[in-house]
Amino acid sequence: MAPACTPDSCPDSDAPPVHGLIAEGRRYSNWGGHRATTPAVYVEPISYADVQSIARNHRRFPTPVNPVGSMLSVTDAIVNDGGTLVCLRKLDSILGIETDALGRDVIRVQAGCRLKKLNMWLKEREREIPFQAEIGEATVGSVAVGDTKESSLDGPGFFSAHVVELTYVDDMGELRTISDHADGADFYEFKCSFGLMGIVVECCVETRPARLCRSDVSLETYETPQQLARSLLERRGQCDALLAIVFLDKLVSFYDQRYAAGSGSLAPFPQSECEEFRIAKRLAIQRGFDGVATPQPKGILYSRADFVNEYWRPCKDEKRLDFQYYEHDISKLERVIAESYDFTKAFAAETGFAPGGWATYFVNRPPRAQKPFGLYSDGPGVSFSFDPFCSDPCAPQWQDFSRRYNRLAIDALGARVSPIQTQWLEKGDIAIPKRLARSRFTTRYFGEFLE
Repeated sequence: MAPACTPDSCPDSDAPPVHGLIAEGRRYSNWGGHRATTPAVYVEPISYADVQSIARNHRRFPTPVNPVGSMLSVTDAIVNDGGTLVCLRKLDSILGIETDALGRDVIRVQAGCRLKKLNMWLKEREREIPFQAEIGEATVGSVAVGDTKESSLDGPGFFSAHVVELTYVDDMGELRTISDHADGADFYEFKCSFGLMGIVVECCVETRPARLCRSDVSLETYETPQQLARSLLERRGQCDALLAIVFLDKLVSFYDQRYAAGSGSLAPFPQSECEEFRIAKRLAIQRGFDGVATPQPKGILYSRADFVNEYWRPCKDEKRLDFQYYEHDISKLERVIAESYDFTKAFAAETGFAPGGWATYFVNRPPRAQKPFGLYSDGPGVSFSFDPFCSDPCAPQWQDFSRRYNRLAIDALGARVSPIQTQWLEKGDIAIPKRLARSRFTTRYFGEFLE
């Protein structure tokens, strides 16, 4: 590991000026508006050289330097009071499709490119990435080294699994490239680093000919949590991928059973039923599933790009999605649902509050060598996430529920959690290896989890 760069070892006069937008003393918040920070400097670089200058110039850009994209995280991952916030959104070019050293088709794209833009660009060329994204504002760089989940039709259900090469700026301001075929274990660790090892500026992601998807949507009611759990497993076995929204306290579940439907990027017309469902689903997610009725179409055809939605930035008094994240092995599904049900009913009896629902994704895990740390790092198998959500991130009862449920999910049920998707974590709930962090890029929040 290279020695930490200090103001004495990195003369600021050697760093060229930064040409992107620079602001000082302003306050910034996440998408939900319940996490905010006042960095000493906020900067939007417009070139890789700008990012290198930021990393090198400690006086102009004080440590820690924290890269961000759309600031969607629900945790304190964006909080960097007195430091430097580097927003990559202006480095958003799609550089084209190429063949890598292993003969794979890959899309080369800058880190600030939003997933919606990338998916639509590929759709126009009858291509796709294997990961079926939900949040279109998420940027490629952030999800390449962060946590994601999706009930994808094939392959691992998280974005970074499909990233095969990264270009980044290290803590000395050097521009470096790292890949699976040239760097092996070091590359896989870098993808688990949450940006603490370097500022990603460019990615290569696997791409392939586009394939259509088909969905059957339904709503079912159950008498017991055990019955609900068994039905989840049965329905998953009937299709190629399953997304469920479980209204746990009511023992009701919404199902989106997904199937592979052949090649192509354009579904046959008319598409009114599909578009009606897409808009309703987007609004439901935007508002935390509060007061939004969702249609239950059968047999709708679509491309992956069609359901990569964009969401407006909500006002502070507006209903908006907030959530927690917990990963479990599929073998624990019935126990997790039964004990979560008991916990939720007891909490509701005590306080009158229950989460709006629980998002349930099923994710295929890769070999352990390809995911050595964090979520999905238990080796080949299937994980499911069981994620309570609410439509008011500032509600005291929701925050109390989340803190107390952490203890059940993590301590009793053995859940893996995410520093960018699981709120109110305590020291020991997650341990990030120190080798995955550089002091130049490590904020106080992430520093609490280093071991």
